[in-house]
Amino acid sequence: MKKWLFALMFAVSGLAQAAIVEGKDYVVLPKPQPVATPGKIEVIEFFSYHCIHCFHLEPVMAPWTKKLPADVSFRREQIVWGKQMEPLARLFATFNVTKTLDKLHGPALTAMVEKKINLADENALKGWLATQPGVNVASFMQTYKSFGMNAQVARADKITRDYAIQGTPTVVVGGKYATLAAEPARLLQVVDELIVKARAKK
Repeated sequence: MKKWLFALMFAVSGLAQAAIVEGKDYVVLPKPQPVATPGKIEVIEFFSYHCIHCFHLEPVMAPWTKKLPADVSFRREQIVWGKQMEPLARLFATFNVTKTLDKLHGPALTAMVEKKINLADENALKGWLATQPGVNVASFMQTYKSFGMNAQVARADKITRDYAIQGTPTVVVGGKYATLAAEPARLLQVVDELIVKARAKK
């Protein structure tokens, strides 16, 4: 291999692994939040089903979550900025309660972002659910409209405010470090580095 080509490849590799910088790649939350699982490094993806950037992140985020170390816990949170987003928080909570999140999370992003189906509208939601294999629409909607979901919506609103989420997707590591906007591969590199940082602080 020619020396100049080797040098170029080394330089490109160096850029790809560039060290993360506070204020550019991430910020420290003004008020760190307690983690749900003590002893674990908590990673939370704050997202919204109407967010095109979340849609583009999902194809790399999904396989990334399958390879996390044993000391890392991961979960998602649908953000709530105002009443108009409460139905999406209710939908996400229903996915969790009915244990359909793994099956329907990706399709829901596709439905809203790519197919322009407004899953915040109850009738549109029922029509979409009817197209999803193995989903009992009546049972799902019964849970969706249940009183217990009100508390989940209120929780989503509170956690959005507690973590001061200003944009999506935002990934928070260890209840302290929040990512800033980046293309998907870079965002996950930043998250990986923040996990290392959080681990060193334990």
